[in-house]
Amino acid sequence: MIIGTPNGHSPTFKKFIKDIADSKTKYEESLVMQVEVDNLKKEIKTPYATSSVQHERLVKLIYIHMLGYDATFGVIDAIKFAQQSSLFYKRVGYLVSSLLLNPGREESLLLCCSLQKDLASESVVEQSMALTAICQLMGKDTISAFLPTIIKKLSHPKEIIRKKAVDVLYQFLREMPEQTHDERYLKALCDPDAGVMISALPIYLKLCKEQPDKYRHMNKAFTDILIQIVEGRLHNSFNYHTFPAPWAQVYLLQILHYLGCNDKQLSENMSHVLHLVIARASGKMTTPQAADAAVAVLYQVCQTILSIYPNQDLILLVTRKIDEFLNSASNKIHLGLQLLEKLCEKQPSIGATFIPQVYQYTSHQCTMIRDAAIKVLRVGVSPDTLTDATRVLLDILSDSNCSKELEAECCSTLAEIGRKHAPSPAWYVGLLLKILAIASPLPSTSPSPILNTLINYCTTTIDAEVKTLIQKAAQENDDINSQKSWLSIWALGRYDPDFDRAGIWVNKIKSLSDNQIKWLLDSLVVLVTRLGALPAPLYSTLHPFTNSPSPIIRQLAIELVNLSDLPNVTDLFNTQTDMLSVLIEKLANTPDAGLENTTAHKQFLTKFRKRANGPTEKVEFGHDVQEEGPKQRVNVPSKDGTPNPAATWVSYHEHIPEEASANDKPEPPLSQPALRSTYKWGEHSKQTRATHSDPTRC
Repeated sequence: MIIGTPNGHSPTFKKFIKDIADSKTKYEESLVMQVEVDNLKKEIKTPYATSSVQHERLVKLIYIHMLGYDATFGVIDAIKFAQQSSLFYKRVGYLVSSLLLNPGREESLLLCCSLQKDLASESVVEQSMALTAICQLMGKDTISAFLPTIIKKLSHPKEIIRKKAVDVLYQFLREMPEQTHDERYLKALCDPDAGVMISALPIYLKLCKEQPDKYRHMNKAFTDILIQIVEGRLHNSFNYHTFPAPWAQVYLLQILHYLGCNDKQLSENMSHVLHLVIARASGKMTTPQAADAAVAVLYQVCQTILSIYPNQDLILLVTRKIDEFLNSASNKIHLGLQLLEKLCEKQPSIGATFIPQVYQYTSHQCTMIRDAAIKVLRVGVSPDTLTDATRVLLDILSDSNCSKELEAECCSTLAEIGRKHAPSPAWYVGLLLKILAIASPLPSTSPSPILNTLINYCTTTIDAEVKTLIQKAAQENDDINSQKSWLSIWALGRYDPDFDRAGIWVNKIKSLSDNQIKWLLDSLVVLVTRLGALPAPLYSTLHPFTNSPSPIIRQLAIELVNLSDLPNVTDLFNTQTDMLSVLIEKLANTPDAGLENTTAHKQFLTKFRKRANGPTEKVEFGHDVQEEGPKQRVNVPSKDGTPNPAATWVSYHEHIPEEASANDKPEPPLSQPALRSTYKWGEHSKQTRATHSDPTRC
């Protein structure tokens, strides 16, 4: 009846609806809408239109808004229509205003007087419409103007008004969580009408979620209400196809979930109620709709049992329900997997018994079930099931039909379960290398997350078998388009110190991407600190990069060239030598090296020693330790804008700009003596102010 008019539809309105229905494409629909929007904008400006004509315009605005087109140009007409004396027109005005306006919009203030007038009316219909509109339109700025009137409506003789007043209080609580009215909420919860009581449950759900300790004393009240609902004491009008108030049961179970968390006494007090809910919801249902409602309640009660203090009898019931869900229809399988994931987190020993059953769902045709099964493996795999789980996930990666999203999920799951439960470091590194070999290749412009995980782990682990595996993998593949090419470049100097091997990559440097060149230059710096100066062919090939357009590549090349020119460079980075004494000696013996600042030189040598020495500590394997990303050097400018000699080490996960601004153009190349005399270790020159972002600089 809302979209009708007292005098019926006009021919133009019927044609508008017919044109929409006849549109076969989105383009045809947009043409119809554009014509109608243009006509409405002209018609709205026409004065002295009758109420029926204005009503029809507003109904058209509803259609335009529902189909995703902008209809805000008709807001003022909707606000005027809400002030009509006719309930029929007033209802449409409030409806259109609620659709086109958001809480806090300035135009919504124009409705305040009309809403206050309707709230003071003796008509129950007008009060009901005003309360509904307040929920949709009023923001923080107008709450204080309506709050006293809303509180009075909690004592209204009509239950529909009390119910809508509680809904308004809930909306006010969402807008301003700092203002609570516990007495008013308790009054609504104890209302003799069940509809008002159920309307108060979302309020308490929000409060118990945010401040459970404050409302633990109300546990008995909520359990008593739940018992009354489960036993069918409410009126039949609250039943859903003979199932007693499923939405109210779900709200109450969620409230008990927050109240009983980490509270043994409260959890024991509510255990008999949870037993009762499971027993009633597990009974035979008369209709399919009632059976669906029972499944929703069973799912929520299982979530509550797994969240409160553990009770072995209840957990046994949950395992039975999970087994029923996993062996039933597809929609229940997904619910069962979600419950199993939580069971594995709370009771790993019990959840591990379901892991072999989960394998079959990792290749399910339903993507939701497949993703849920992989999430279960992520938290539920134990050392006993590690081998089978990795085999299943690697088989998924080997499938040619594996999507990019599924591949990413499987790779991250394999990396996580391997890190937690691998029997040895070599086993874990071997697993990561298998993933790199099986997973579909990514563009050579960036390393894969698995490669970063492998590098992070290798930089913090000292193990002879790991070193052998990395050396072998680094020498297997020289294809610049493969992910292993990144590993080969990174291993230069760290696991494969050989200038001949480095020469292979230097000869391909013109075919490498900018990021690969950064990795190569950084690895060569490490190689120089271990083997000494660069051979002449490599030196001549890399020297032109000191004038590269990329400030990062230019900076790395300058560091490499100047480091290679230092006499006895390997002695500087000998871990058995006192760095400061060597530094002072070098400053005394090489006055032309441009090392005027002792502090800056010390920082530079410390930085490069970290890069040259590689892993310096052995981490305990097999524990769930928070991993840190590789570190990189960032030169932080001082307050006056000049380069800061101090180097700060940050995680590569943070956002660091890759390139300098377009105004930073490279200066003409300097001769080698000039480079040696002007470059200062540990700080950027003016033409190389950009920050580093290479994740391998660790």
